[in-house]
This record gives sequence, structure tokens and C-alpha cells, in this order.
Amino acid sequence: MAYANYGYGSYGYGGEDFSAGAYNPRYHYAAAQNAGFDLKTDDGLPRTIYVGNLDVSVTEDFITTLFGQIGPVTKTKVIFDSGSEPYAFVEFVDHYTAAQALQSMNRRLLLDKEMKVNWAIQPGTQQKIDTSKHFHIFVGDLSPEIDNKTLKDAFVPFGDVSDSKVIRDPTTLMSKGYGFVSFPKREEAERAIEQMNGQWLGRRTIRTNWATRKPGAMGGGVEYSSKPTVDEIMAQTSPENTSVYVGGVPPGATEEDIRSTFRRFGNIVDIRYFKPQGYAFVKYETKLAAGKAIHEMNSNEFMGQTLRLNWGKVDGGGTKTTEPTSFGTNTAPTSMFNSSSTASSQAASAQMQQYWQYYQQYYQQNPLWNGYWQGGATGNGQQK
Repeated sequence: MAYANYGYGSYGYGGEDFSAGAYNPRYHYAAAQNAGFDLKTDDGLPRTIYVGNLDVSVTEDFITTLFGQIGPVTKTKVIFDSGSEPYAFVEFVDHYTAAQALQSMNRRLLLDKEMKVNWAIQPGTQQKIDTSKHFHIFVGDLSPEIDNKTLKDAFVPFGDVSDSKVIRDPTTLMSKGYGFVSFPKREEAERAIEQMNGQWLGRRTIRTNWATRKPGAMGGGVEYSSKPTVDEIMAQTSPENTSVYVGGVPPGATEEDIRSTFRRFGNIVDIRYFKPQGYAFVKYETKLAAGKAIHEMNSNEFMGQTLRLNWGKVDGGGTKTTEPTSFGTNTAPTSMFNSSSTASSQAASAQMQQYWQYYQQYYQQNPLWNGYWQGGATGNGQQK
């Protein structure tokens, strides 16, 4: 986790992508503004998404209805540029609905084409204050609604807050449940840690401690160790979650091999092993045991293969093991550490079948597509 390198408004862009249908921040940001979208928000959290790599037959009504199944859409525009494939901008009523749409719809197949969904925002260009010599506090167990300003306001009584940041998933922009606050003076940071630990902020009591600094960090900020602490890991999920997703399990491993490797972290109450898919869920008696297992075993070698560990998703019926990756298609989860899906993405996944049914109904009403459906299309848009 490179805390120093986050950029306000960059949200995970790794430079411009000029592949077909991809979001080009320099070009498409201007196109969205020209189409009348207001891309500046007071809280810095966008609510307009870009949808690229669309088929020429799509309409604004269809895109509005498709994405409207996730949540209220306030504005849609499909743009047909000469010499390129059509793309669309979809504005939602709030950021969290837009984030759910991005996570649910990116890379879904639509008319044999993989949609490319991204935030319709401009990469951040602001210069950050050099806080490399400041004193940095880790703040855990944050409520989902806490943003940078709320976090800063909570710590201002203890001194001059030079920086505050709620850590968010780079794709969904949902809070990971922890953040950092910086003070120029050590005594102010010490007082904040002492007095804020266990205090209510939003709907939860927070935990405070010194942030783990990576030795030799240089530049315009503070760089933290790439391996999260147990506290940081535990801040990423609900207090009740004790389930660990274990990916990259080698074909020759048995359930007993998994149990013998993971029981040193605490009492195991259940193991669900999906051998053909190469992953398992290990449920511990306590959340602390699960957090220690993720901290210790993520990216470690197990019987010749590198494991990928994450928090499992548990509902009333047990551990959820699959979710759609395209319309009508299910595969095993392959999320890497620090990218577990939220409850909102589970709800969106449950709606995928509804989207597909509407998709068929819409084009059946269009005479140009009657022959396509009569010929028999499968759930991913392929002819039988």
C-alpha cells in the first residue's frame, strides 16, 4: 500500500489506454463535459461512468434501462463518433450506486462485445504537501460513510492535520474501512492516538495506532509497507466475518493439508474445499485468527504454488462461492487480496439474470433483431 502515491481524482488510472473502447481521460472527459455532464462533485466522489466498446445497435433507452436496474439513473448519453465505436456516459443519483454499476458491469458481454466501464473523471493533477517527515496515524474500523473531510474534522481538535485519507478500493471507490491521519508534530499525533482510540466516529468505534512506515521512504509523502498489518487487514471487513478465501490451492492438496497449514493461526470450525477450481474457504472461530492467517499466508508458497488470500463472503446460507462474470455465466472467484466484493456487488450479481431477460425482451421487440433471436442466441450473446 503506497499511501504517498494516491492522487485525488486519479482512482487507479495507470496512464491512458488507447485500446479499442477503452477510456481515454484526456479525450472522453471533454466529451462528457460537451454532452452536458457535470463531473465535479463537492465530496470528490464521482457518480458518472463511461461505458465503452458498445455495439452500434445500442440505444440510450436500452442503456438507461440496463443500468437503471442497479439504481436510479439521472442522465444517459450514447455518443457515435465517426471512425470509432459508440460509447456512453451514465450518471447516477449518487456515487455508491455508480460504484456498484461499475463493479457489476465492467467486462460484461453485450452483443458479443466486452463492455469497458470506467469512471468519467479527469486524472488528478494536484501537488501534495510533503508529509514524509510528519507523524502518521492508522485509523481502523471506519464506518462506510466516513470520507476524507469527516476523518480530518474528527482529528482537528488535536492539532494541525496535514493530511487525511480514507483508503478506498481502486475500482469501486468503496471504503476499505481504514485510513490515515498525519500531524506535523509528534505530540499532537500521540495525543490523538491516546484520546481517539475507542471513540465513536459515525456508526462505529474506531481504533488508532501508529501507522507502519516503510524504512527509507522518500519523496512527496509517506510510503507504507506493501504488506498490510493485521490491524489493517481486520479493518477491511465486518467484525463478524471469520471466513478466509484461499486461492491458488494446488491440485494435489487435500483438505487435511489445508487444515494442517492453517490451524496454527487459531481454531478452525469449517473448511469448504473446491478442489477442481483450486480454492477453499477456511472459517475460524475468531476474526483475529482469520486476520492473522491472511497476514501470514497471503502470497506465500503452499505445496509449490503461491496462495492468494482474502476475506471470504458469508451470508445466511453459508459461504458464497460463485458470482457471474458475464451474462448467464458463472465462474469461481479470483479476487486478489484487498479486493473483496462488497454486499452491494452481491446484490448486483443477483440482478444479472434480470438484465439478461430485459436484454432479450428489448431486442425481440426490434424487427432488426427478430432473426437473431429466432436463430437461437445463448446467454452470452453467441449463436447456438
